[in-house]
Formats: sequence, C-alpha cells, structure tokens
Amino acid sequence: MKNELSILGTGVYLPPARPVKEVVAEAGQDPSGYQGWDNCCHALEDDHPSTMGVAALRKAMEDAKVDPSELKLVIFAGMSRDYLPSWSVATEIMKACGTEAHCMGLDMTVGCLGALSALDMAQGWLAAHGGGVAAIVAAERWTYTVDYTSIENMGLWGHSDGAAATVVGHKTSHESKGTFCGAEFITQSDLNGTVLVEYGGTRNPVAPAGVKPFERKLMGLSRHDLRQRYSDGYAGSLQALKARFDCNAERVIINQTANLFLQLIAAVIEIPTDNFVMTGHETGHVGSADILIGLDRLLKTDGLDQPYLMLGSTPYAFGSGLLMPA
Repeated sequence: MKNELSILGTGVYLPPARPVKEVVAEAGQDPSGYQGWDNCCHALEDDHPSTMGVAALRKAMEDAKVDPSELKLVIFAGMSRDYLPSWSVATEIMKACGTEAHCMGLDMTVGCLGALSALDMAQGWLAAHGGGVAAIVAAERWTYTVDYTSIENMGLWGHSDGAAATVVGHKTSHESKGTFCGAEFITQSDLNGTVLVEYGGTRNPVAPAGVKPFERKLMGLSRHDLRQRYSDGYAGSLQALKARFDCNAERVIINQTANLFLQLIAAVIEIPTDNFVMTGHETGHVGSADILIGLDRLLKTDGLDQPYLMLGSTPYAFGSGLLMPA
C-alpha cells in the first residue's frame, strides 16, 4: 500500500509510580472496593505536558536515529496542556528539540484516542507532502484533577501522568521497525461530555467559590449502558478495519482505559487478554499516551513479528488500526 507509514523509533517518559490504593488511603478514602490498575504515575513538580513530551520525543529520535532538522510535522495528541490555547504544546516541544522552520506543529484534542488518530493523520499528511519524517507526542498531567475521596470517581483513580512519542516516516531511507497501515473510527457524538471538566471554557469561565475548576466529573450513562456503547464502538471500528484490510491479527496494543473494560473488549474482538500488550498495572492509564507506551514496550522486548491491532477509545469515539511487521 503506497501510503504505509513506517515506525522509525519510540520513546517513553514516566514519573515514579505509586500503588493506587496507597494514594486513595492517603486522601482519606477506603480503597478496599477498588479493582482497577495496581499503580499510577504522579508527575514531579517540574513535569508538564511539554517537558514530559520533550523527554519522550528525544528518546524516540535517538531510537530512530533521526535529527530534529528532519522533522516536517510534530503532532501533540494529549489532552493536558501547560497553558490554554492558542499556546501550542507541539510548538513548545519543537522549540525545545530544535526543529527547523519548515516543521509544522499541530495540537490535536481527541481524548484517549489521540495517538491512534495522530498516526492516521500523519500517514495522510506525509503522503500528501511527498514523504518525510514526523513525530507524534502524547503527554498527560491529569492526576491532580482526580478526586480520590469520591467513590463515584473510582474509575479515574488509576489514571496516570506521563508521556510517549513515536517518530514515523514515509518514503525515507531510515530503517523501519514496523508499518502502520491505517485506522477506522466510530463516533457516538451524544456521549460527548461523559467525562466533563465543567469550568474554564466560555460557558462557565470561572468556578464558583469553593469548587475546584479542574476536577473531572463523570456524567450521563449508567455503567451497563456505557459498557454496551464501548462494545458497539469497538465492534464497529474493527468491522470497518477488516472490510478495508484483508488481515486477521491475533494480537493487540490498546489504551489501558480500565482493567474491567479490557475483559469486555477481549470478548467483543474475540482475542484473549493474554494476547494484549498490557502496561496498565505498571503505569496506570496514561490517557492518549497508552498506545505509544504499548508500542514502545512491544518493539523493545519481543519485537514486531506478526500483525497487531491498535485499539483506542475516548468515551465518544472508538478506533481500530492495523500494525504490520516492517
């Protein structure tokens, strides 16, 4: 396929991990009912989306043997930000890494589906521009938004801070570690706002006195309904991917949303979790960075010797991608 995207290198930055139950207990809540990821990573004082992203991208460029001057595009695919727009995380990362004026910086906000969406976008962008090298960076600093005293927010307790990056290419002489073929997506737009940061935008610019403006709230569907939506979303995107590509992958890289959700997804796609690249119990859910953390783990341990599905989701959208050996 002429628009295939080569994976040239990967890199990860994670701050220290702590047991989730320990964090919850310190907050004064009983963690005994928690069944999620064992550990979560909490940012150090000077860790921010741009600085963590820079650390991950530098590792990815070293792994790819790519000089910053070669980059034509840098996509930042995280939800977290050092500052509000129009300040650009991608452009800040470019400045710190020493890219040149021909490089375009682009910030995407697609929730935890960011990395997979960015791979798909980079694939088309590089093909349209005659080839070259691009970087995708995903970073989150969001544990400070989690209310560890709230049982209703237990689903957020395993969320983590950290970053991951990949350097990709099209029509380059760099050695390829794998091939991203493309992705398909399903959107359930009525679920927009399922996880809501209510304050800071134009509707509610300022939080009321005594209310933390950055806290995330879980809104809308019951757990049963949400599980059904996830089932429908993953099944739909995978069906579209299989209709596009003649391939039956038996292994999976997936964003580590929640431990129990992975069991649901395994049943939907008919691939056991033993065949998943699992990082959640070590790293927690690092949002948009999860798929790139899993990709880095795969390439630097077992290597890519067979097709892999790349599955991702945010509450309102779901995606399935295909990764092949180089």
